[in-house]
Amino acid sequence: MAGKGGKARGHQVVKPPAPLSPVQQAKLAGAIAAHQKGDLQTAATVYREILSSAPRCFDALHLLGAACIQRGELQEGARLIEKALTVDPAQPHAHSNLSKALLELGRARDALAACDRAVALDPSLADAWYNRANVLTVLGRNPEALADYRRAVHLRPQYPEAWNNLGTGLRAERLYADALAALDEALRLAPHFVNALSNRGLVLADLGRPLEAMESYRRALAIDPVAVEPLNNLGLLLMEEKRHAEAQDIFARLAAAAPHYMYVPGNRLHAALQCCDWRHYDEWTTAVTAQVGRDTRVDFPFSFLCVSGSATLQLRCASAYTLDQYPAVARVAPQPGKVSRLTVAYVSGDFGDHAVSHLLAGVVEAHDRSAVESIALSWGRHGDGAMRARMEAAFERFIDVTTLGDDALVRLMQELGVHIAVDLTGHTRGNRTGVFARRAAPVQVNFLGLPATMGAPYMDYLLADRFLVPESLEPCYAERIARLPLCFQPNDGRRLIGEAPARASLGLPDDAVVLCSFNNPSKLNPPVFSVWMNLLRTHGSAVLWLYATTEAVAANLRTEAAARGVDAARLVFAPRVSYGAHLARLQAADLFLDSSPFNAGATASDALSAAVPVLTLTGDAFAGRMAGSLLHCLGLPELVTDSLAAYEARAHELVTQPGRLAAYRRALQAARSSHPFFDPVRYCRNLEAAYQRMWSIHEQGQPPRSFTLEDAR
Repeated sequence: MAGKGGKARGHQVVKPPAPLSPVQQAKLAGAIAAHQKGDLQTAATVYREILSSAPRCFDALHLLGAACIQRGELQEGARLIEKALTVDPAQPHAHSNLSKALLELGRARDALAACDRAVALDPSLADAWYNRANVLTVLGRNPEALADYRRAVHLRPQYPEAWNNLGTGLRAERLYADALAALDEALRLAPHFVNALSNRGLVLADLGRPLEAMESYRRALAIDPVAVEPLNNLGLLLMEEKRHAEAQDIFARLAAAAPHYMYVPGNRLHAALQCCDWRHYDEWTTAVTAQVGRDTRVDFPFSFLCVSGSATLQLRCASAYTLDQYPAVARVAPQPGKVSRLTVAYVSGDFGDHAVSHLLAGVVEAHDRSAVESIALSWGRHGDGAMRARMEAAFERFIDVTTLGDDALVRLMQELGVHIAVDLTGHTRGNRTGVFARRAAPVQVNFLGLPATMGAPYMDYLLADRFLVPESLEPCYAERIARLPLCFQPNDGRRLIGEAPARASLGLPDDAVVLCSFNNPSKLNPPVFSVWMNLLRTHGSAVLWLYATTEAVAANLRTEAAARGVDAARLVFAPRVSYGAHLARLQAADLFLDSSPFNAGATASDALSAAVPVLTLTGDAFAGRMAGSLLHCLGLPELVTDSLAAYEARAHELVTQPGRLAAYRRALQAARSSHPFFDPVRYCRNLEAAYQRMWSIHEQGQPPRSFTLEDAR
């Protein structure tokens, strides 16, 4: 129907813009030259001057929009380019540039539509394919993104940015050799490309070449000493390589250069804690805790366990991290057909000489194959000796997925018909959380690897027990709580304890009370250490036996002891030894003193297996209740205290009662052959009952819900 003007709205005639005068054309040429030289201010001023007299000049609108985008003025840039496209919608470069602004504005789907229009208009436009690949990466469609990056470099081989992003995409698919080749090509084209050097370091670290990775980061920093990504990546790699003092220096540089860069306050604090450098302990822990309370991306969930024992704050930290690093990818959970037995996939990079395997091996071996098909989906740790071989034999199927990207691993799990996927890694080193974010299985379980909530909406259950996660604290966990009847932590009945070496061979006195704490140094802190020093000052014959990962740890703890009036010689430091040798030497201790707010878990289990009583200080979060759970299961609740004062008082009592410590030792020795705590078969029956309950709830079409099991006996 025609309007008042007599023309149908859908067929309005758009008047073409008037051509520019020769003077305006000269101004436009000058503005473009300034733009190409990087003088955005001059270019923008001239573009606006042209538009004041020629408001529908496509080139001025488009290029002013592009300049605004380069200056970070995204809304204005998008508005100007959209206006330019009303003048001439058949300009592929404009659609391509618009996509960049839309992507930065968080409008990824609109950005993809703009890219699609650009490549439809000009399939040979390399920039449009490059921008489209960037959008697809943000949308989690990495295989499609790789195809577009390849199109971009095919159309324009001299395209270092596209080669760089191709390399990062290949890395995401765990195609490390191809990723390295792409990044090397980017650097051949642009030898001073800092981002490519940083990404190359990441790939080299993935390939197990840490020294070369560090060299790549340092090359980047030689070009730009305050480049945040290589600084951050170098600091994290140094941490992984146990070079904590060097990492501390790097994170200090990063904090000075970019104090608000994501996770830098937490990483700086954690590097210091790994060295037992407590000079800024109060200041930094207070700052990190406050920022977590504001949902800031300030610390990793695992390292934050050393900072705060608040279950509420740990949830906030994990939720912020998950949303940032591993947001849920919209997928419908696979629905297997009729179930004759449950297929349970254990997903881990720690099947080998690692605490997870030492705890879990006997349980996996005990699975009832008529009820449960156990599958290991494993990466890394290929040369971990006897424990690796044992884990490979324990599972019904053991599949190495080291080379599979997240999407490929999800497809494999669907092909395997996995009903329940168990994440044994959580938010710890080398995790595959991205697989769970893609809803790899109908039921997904957080177990053993991370002693905390993952803060992830796609993790359905957390395995715990009555003591570990009381009902009153369930709101502090993103998962529903599946409470096992005895203890959350499995133990291996085949754990062999060799003959105890002579104390003298360990540097320990024969006639003294030996207190020990073999927790990772990052779990130690001034309040608890002060209690330990009070013990040494009061009981002059006692010594404290600690685990020192580096000389820096030993030096700093000696300094802290001296500052508290204790002869540093009364601290004895144990070196790293094999797991079997460690279990044997543990028997030389009289009492294990736990840390807080991050308790011992597997480390406490080691001590109890070696018949060494453990004194713990319990908190309200999972990580602060682990040792208490073990002790309650073993019938030793008197070794669980709930305040620092009570912890210190109980420690003084025990040090003065050698007969009581000896009685505990005898009880623990007897328990190894009779107590359900050390019975992996019994644990396995209870675990299988938990899996069956989870699946029954799912089959009924109900959402996950918390439950507590009775002992299957």
